[in-house]
Amino acid sequence: MQIEKEKQQLNNDYQNLLQYRGMTEEELKKLMKEIGEPQFRASQLFLWLQNKGVENWDEMRNIPHSCCQKLAERGDIFAPKVITRQESAAHDTVKVLLEFPDGERIETVLMLYHRGESRDRATVCVSTQSGCVMGCSFCVTATVGKGRNLSTAEIVSQVLVMEKEAQKLGFDGVTNIVYMGMGEPALNLENVWKSLQLFNHEKGLNIGMRRMTVSTCGIVPAIYEMAAWNKQVGLAISLHAPDDALREKIMPVARKYKLKELLEAAEHYYKTTGQEITYEYAMFRGINDSQSQAHALGKLLSGKPALVNLIPANLGGAAGFLPSLVETITDFKRILTSYGIEVALREPRGVDIDAACGQLRRR
Repeated sequence: MQIEKEKQQLNNDYQNLLQYRGMTEEELKKLMKEIGEPQFRASQLFLWLQNKGVENWDEMRNIPHSCCQKLAERGDIFAPKVITRQESAAHDTVKVLLEFPDGERIETVLMLYHRGESRDRATVCVSTQSGCVMGCSFCVTATVGKGRNLSTAEIVSQVLVMEKEAQKLGFDGVTNIVYMGMGEPALNLENVWKSLQLFNHEKGLNIGMRRMTVSTCGIVPAIYEMAAWNKQVGLAISLHAPDDALREKIMPVARKYKLKELLEAAEHYYKTTGQEITYEYAMFRGINDSQSQAHALGKLLSGKPALVNLIPANLGGAAGFLPSLVETITDFKRILTSYGIEVALREPRGVDIDAACGQLRRR
């Protein structure tokens, strides 16, 4: 009982800390006024936090020690502890297990793409929760438990950790961000939105809105809320089935939000932002990969501004879900293309370190 009380007190103290990594420049300016420091310190601090990714006060060379002391008394820079780091055999994927000050842990993934003539890409797959309540039957993260929402600072800090990893591996830094890690972003939309703005800030990492994508398993009201941002942020919808009956069996969210209203929300998002919708479709052998299901999906999405991203299921994922055969995926893609639908086949990354789609957990 005493241990639980101490843990609860730790959580309360932790939540009450000012988490500087998650603060906007305007919020920092307000804080500087409160502690009697000049306004320009806010811009300096913002640059150190969001662009340089410093992890301690001593690194902020142009901010006086007295100012840093005042800030340290009120809050924390917010640099998570790296518990483990794994790199794939192909050296194109890095996964880290991060621990936050309250002991909560999450996994984050960096995927590296050498593009030859075009710009190299370093994509971070960030987590938005330390667990997941959505209960998708094919996803290992669903077995982790509820966890909690991550703060803006906790989301931002994941990318800054991977910014340094990308640079160590010969890349200029992070170029793209996908909110497809642990958790359902739509259940933590306030912190997702704030983190997007921080990543996009010219004094931060300056990543274009079109280079960031938010994924959802299909929570319809959140899609309308995202549309209201009126920014060219990518939207990816986890579909995984061409009809409500099958979708309900593998994705509990489908019992509440049917395909008709989900596609209507997606259409609204497209009309508002001009951004084509990506539909994620994981290929499970003997479950959702038949030719008849390919035709059903083709009819469902024909004429819509859609990109279907076919994802071979990962070995080592949830029990009972095996990857579709290569020839099955090829046929499925051919049928979808015949309906005039743009189709992409996701490159398998990080399978050997359990860093692929649906494999993340907090250990």
